[in-house]
Amino acid sequence: MCLVRIAIVSLAVLVFSLLSGITGIVYSQGWHSTVIDTVYDGDFWSATSIALDNNDFPHIAYYEGFTDTGYLKYAYWDGSSWQVSYITDSGDIGGCPSLELDSSGYPHISCYDIDNDEILYVVWDGTSWQISSVDTASWEYYGSWFGNRTSLVLDSSGLPHISYYDGLPNEDLKYAHYDGANWQISTVDTEYNVGKWNSLTLDTSGNAHISYCDDTHYYLKYAYYDQSEWHITTVDQEYPSGAYTSIALDSLDYPHISYYIGSPVNKLKYAYYDGSKWVIEMIIIDGDSYSAGSNNSIAIDSSDNPHISCRSMHDSQLRYCYHDGTTWQFTTVDPENINYAFDTSITLDSNEYPHISFTDHDDPTYPRYLKYAWYAGPFPGISLEHFSAQVEGSAISLRWSVDITEGDQITGFNLYRREINNNIAAEVSNLGCIWTKVNPNLITGENPYSYTDSSVESGVAYEYKLEAVLADDSPETLGTTQATAGLPPASFTILALYPNPASDYLTCLLAMPEAGPVELMLYDISGRLVLVQQLEATEPTELEAILDVSGLASGVYTLRASSGGREVSARAVVVR
Repeated sequence: MCLVRIAIVSLAVLVFSLLSGITGIVYSQGWHSTVIDTVYDGDFWSATSIALDNNDFPHIAYYEGFTDTGYLKYAYWDGSSWQVSYITDSGDIGGCPSLELDSSGYPHISCYDIDNDEILYVVWDGTSWQISSVDTASWEYYGSWFGNRTSLVLDSSGLPHISYYDGLPNEDLKYAHYDGANWQISTVDTEYNVGKWNSLTLDTSGNAHISYCDDTHYYLKYAYYDQSEWHITTVDQEYPSGAYTSIALDSLDYPHISYYIGSPVNKLKYAYYDGSKWVIEMIIIDGDSYSAGSNNSIAIDSSDNPHISCRSMHDSQLRYCYHDGTTWQFTTVDPENINYAFDTSITLDSNEYPHISFTDHDDPTYPRYLKYAWYAGPFPGISLEHFSAQVEGSAISLRWSVDITEGDQITGFNLYRREINNNIAAEVSNLGCIWTKVNPNLITGENPYSYTDSSVESGVAYEYKLEAVLADDSPETLGTTQATAGLPPASFTILALYPNPASDYLTCLLAMPEAGPVELMLYDISGRLVLVQQLEATEPTELEAILDVSGLASGVYTLRASSGGREVSARAVVVR
């Protein structure tokens, strides 16, 4: 028999990690990634662009390229599986796509028609894809950094705005917006060879802000429109800055820009406007001797802190960095499942956890794969409402309940037990006490759950541990409880009230050390008796009572249970 130090065991609240972008499946806390599609070549056109809908489901636009042809593709999570489709199936259409979702969750995409030197606007109207030409724009490039890019944003009316690079012979930064009837086109910057790596966002007044590269001088530049004219600023002149720019605005509509400074520095840079001046930081991710920061993308959270995804040139891994308000924090995203990351695009979900689309190689050769990475963070979405052990003759019946709204996201449960000894004076720790798995197969069924352990010895005290198995096969311990085989409950008490808060029905689980009548009385906060229920225990047992609280107003209530001259109470909450 294993001797342990006895501790007071209380019910634990289970905190699970829910993939916000893929609800319906529970994942352990941390980074996860998955392969969505094969994109083959693509090279300088295989950009990815991610957006989340109102359910935090991910949607991704991307380019699948071959030697002479390329296609615009679109993938989204529908709540149970990935749906992947070709938007175009001929020519060389879809280069450098940029995606945003409207209020109905419909995708809007800008991209290049490489064959015909056009900027295209693509939208799903609820029935089919509608493709229209925005402007003539050459994809031909000049210089060592390719950087052809489109960037699309929807305004508060759902109308599209697009920035893009018009290549040879113009080599200009251009901007187009749809006014409800026609596309309005303007040339933002005409200085020789400008506009590559452009990134667009709109402020709260609907004015455009664009970050981009001056590919002649390799400077980072920034342009914004003030309702009457464009204003252009050179933000960073350190050579060679400005590749892979990505822009976002904070709560004051101040711009934040992530970008890459090339050889020989090869680092991620970050610039933001503080209301009076530009502040520029070099972000050292992998140490001074390594290169990291290309293929970057930025998002700003509700605290105005930046979150950036990028590629490390040191080991080609996907990096994620964010500022916590004091310092920069860094991590490698899912290193066991990512090999050569490119073309990153980042967004934050409603809980401000990052989601990243990107392409990846299994090795430095083609094909590439479209991948999606997300961080599953902890929040009390699923809770253990009660876990108890009831003696039934020579067996012990285990019963538990989890939060009903999320419980179906658990694959199943395991139970473990160990013997305990109530001789506290022994002062022996639990070191060496081994948990033995009770169930041969994963326990499934409906909430609330139960399992009978028949392989116990009378008079022996046991401690049980409940474990949930999540969708990715990772285990999470929920809590523990105790019982002594062959012996009734030691005292009259309320073991659990659940769900709490309750809206329709409140379940009360009572420990009955002997047979007899029980009276339950529910009082509101003023002390008024609002509900009475009577029941009978025919033997020492755990007794379950279900109270109908559907007719009660929202508030805090006190439940009193009395039996054999003994009375216990517990607090309950009703919500509407």
